[in-house]
Amino acid sequence: MKGKDKIVCNVAVIGAGTMGPGIAQVFAQAGCPVKLIDIDKVVLKQARERIKSSINAFKQAGVYGARKAEATLSNISFTANLAAGLKTADFIVEAIGENMELKRTLFKQVEKFAPAGAIIASNTSTFSIDDLAKGSKRAGKYMLTHFVNPPHVIPLIEVARGEKTSDKTYKFTLALLKQAGKRPLILKKMIPGHLINNFNFAILSTALGFMGQGIASIEDIDRALTEALGPRYSIMGPFKTMDLLGLNIIWQSVTSFDPNAHSDPRIKELRKLYQAGKLGMRSGAGFYDYSDKTYFDTLNYYNRRILETYKTAQEK
Repeated sequence: MKGKDKIVCNVAVIGAGTMGPGIAQVFAQAGCPVKLIDIDKVVLKQARERIKSSINAFKQAGVYGARKAEATLSNISFTANLAAGLKTADFIVEAIGENMELKRTLFKQVEKFAPAGAIIASNTSTFSIDDLAKGSKRAGKYMLTHFVNPPHVIPLIEVARGEKTSDKTYKFTLALLKQAGKRPLILKKMIPGHLINNFNFAILSTALGFMGQGIASIEDIDRALTEALGPRYSIMGPFKTMDLLGLNIIWQSVTSFDPNAHSDPRIKELRKLYQAGKLGMRSGAGFYDYSDKTYFDTLNYYNRRILETYKTAQEK
């Protein structure tokens, strides 16, 4: 499965619906032979056209040259035969609907047809990898690889190992994903929806609440993110943003909104930093350490990056 300089890996992607075609493209453009599998031949035909269109878009955007575009497409084959699709697979990604019974039934078939050494990864956005591998004699080969839609565009991917996942499986999966241009986000604990979807659901439910209360038009609610919060969060994330604003301000805001917040275990770390006088960028330390630069150097660095984001958006 490993060549001298890079991983040589046969990949099988099961499910050619919403995510499967993009996942297949991810590995194909990294040089892996990929079999995209679906029981519905109509869905497979549509997936082929989607991938062709996507590869052409990448070529037009300058991401691919003509040679790489041709090679990427030629690396993908399509089949409705699960046994044939899994026969030579080293790395398998399940990308079917979010139904535990269907997934477990599929994994029994996968274990029947796939080589003994094949890694079995799930793109599930709901279930834990331990629940999916429950009762399997190959639990050491199971991994969570939750791609972000569109998977062939967004580089971040959520990754988690199960309690029985072997070190070899875990290390190989990370190496393969990195070779394919992915930036793994390691989940230390499994929750339904994982990390990214929970962030997303919180934003969407808040937006729906604002709309329902008539606080602003849907256009202006969208603009609150795209023109105000979005550029900053895309550069800094929530913890650096809190460091920027000042953890004393964050602490005062949290406790003002909720008088019982002092005893809330969710803000234990914030309370510790506040009481230690580590108040963020201005004090030289907060959630992050800024002691290697002056406050103004740090501030100017992030402001410059945010300005570049606005400039790029305006040019479009």
